[in-house]
This record gives sequence, C-alpha cells and structure tokens, in this order.
Amino acid sequence: MDMPVDAFLTALYTIVDDWYQAHAPALLAGKGGDHPEFADSEVLTLSLAQHWLGYHSERRFLRFIRLNYLPLFPRLLDQSQFNRRARSLCWLLAEFRRWLSRQAGADTASLYLLDGTPIDVRHWRRYGPRSLRFPGAAVGHCAAKRETFYGYKLVLLLTADGRILDFELLPANADERTALDELLPQYRNLVIVAAKGFLDQERQAELYRRYGHRLYTPKRKNQTEQHPKAWDRSCARVRQRVETAIDQAKDFFGLEEPGALTFWGLGSRLIAKLTGLTLAAWVNRQQGRSPLRLADFAF
Repeated sequence: MDMPVDAFLTALYTIVDDWYQAHAPALLAGKGGDHPEFADSEVLTLSLAQHWLGYHSERRFLRFIRLNYLPLFPRLLDQSQFNRRARSLCWLLAEFRRWLSRQAGADTASLYLLDGTPIDVRHWRRYGPRSLRFPGAAVGHCAAKRETFYGYKLVLLLTADGRILDFELLPANADERTALDELLPQYRNLVIVAAKGFLDQERQAELYRRYGHRLYTPKRKNQTEQHPKAWDRSCARVRQRVETAIDQAKDFFGLEEPGALTFWGLGSRLIAKLTGLTLAAWVNRQQGRSPLRLADFAF
C-alpha cells in the first residue's frame, strides 16, 4: 500500500460510510435496537483495514489503532465488543462486497475463471474434539503444493483480469465440482475456464442446458478425445491469471491462513478479506490500473 495509514483509514471510512448511508437503511429495515455510539460504518471500516494492514490478530490490530489512530475512532470498542459487532455485521459486509463487484463490472465480463485454494484452520495432525468449532472442516490434500491440510476449500469465480464475482466454501475433502451447483444457478450464459478438477461432462452439459453456461476445462491425459495443443496453451495462459489473483490474496490478505478460532470467525474474516480484494479491484479500475495491482495501491 502506497499511502499513509491515516489517509488510508480516512479514505476507506469515506467509501464505506457513503455506501452505508445509501444502502444500509433498506437492508436494515425492520431490525430494532438503538444506534450504537461506535457506528456500524466504523466497525466495517476496521474489519477491512485489519486485513489490508496485515494483522492476523484482531487484538493486536485494535491495540495498534488505539495507540496510533484513536483520534480517528475516538469511541473505539474493546476487543471482545468489537469482535461481536464485526461478526454480527459480516452479512452487511458481504452485501458491500456484492455491490463493489457489480460496480467493478464483474457481473458483465465476457470470460470467467474458476479455481479453488485451501483454507487452513489448524495443523492437520492436531485436529480433534476442538474441531467442533469448525463444522464441516476435514483433512484434504492440495495437489499444487503436494501438502496435506485441515480446513476447507475456497472456490472462487473471477473475471479474467482478477475481479471476484462469487465464491463458495467447501470441506477440504469435498469434490470441488459440487461448488458448481451452488455458485452457477444464480447466473446465466457465462463462459468459464476452470481447472482440470472441475471436469465433469454430464454436469457441464446440464449447466449449459439449464443456465446457458459454457464451462471449459483441460482434458485428462487418459481421455481419447483431446483439445488441440493450441487450445491447451491458450487455456494455460488464461489460467495463470486466476493463480495470480489467488497468490495476491494470499500475499496481501493472508487468505490461506485466516487465523480464526471458530467457524463464525472464519466466515467473517474471509468475507472481510474478499471484500478488501474486491474494493481494490473497484478502485484500481476507476483509476485505470489493473485490478490486481496491489503492491502500490492507493485510493
């Protein structure tokens, strides 16, 4: 990030609060309760800033804000209160991410990419009764890294230049192809290039018949019918972009190891990280930069 932290926090709060004032009243209609002194916009801003600024520990992040930027957030909550508010508002942050995605044009792209990445919640040799905190978590294998991990798979649907349209979380040992049944029915007529693990001719034919989706994957080596070599080379070049997007999410937002202690905490952290990536893509597009340009990002 290529700007002072105080300027970053101010710009981030402005964007979040403008969205909140315009859209949250309709989303919160019918929900009771008094207006808290520490505003929802402030909670959402700090939920995003924690991952932008590279803090895996919420406690350390809030201490950093309290010691250095308390004038920007004079009614800052203690860690326990903030944690409860952040988790209760993660659904609102998810709505903000969807709005940013539409504003960035991710729902009108001509080509999409689909891939999965492991989400490690603890060392795979140490899971046990405490794993009840992570329902559905399982031991899985990451073929790309040739590693065993314990947790989940995050399946991402992105545009060809790295803008996140949608995502699905699966147990680590789940068949990635099942994510297609959750992600794709809400969209129509997408052209998607996916990893080899999503190859399923019957499911691909059904997705085209019901929703108009064209899902292309590399062929397995033992299949009689193969794509032309030129197609495989073109597919490999396109798929490098999704790998770049996922690597950026890991490097700048710690996507692969979120450091959560419960499934609820994991969900809120993943939403915040993916919202931060979507926000970066939206701002970069507005300023004529690549959506994936994060190293020198500035508002």
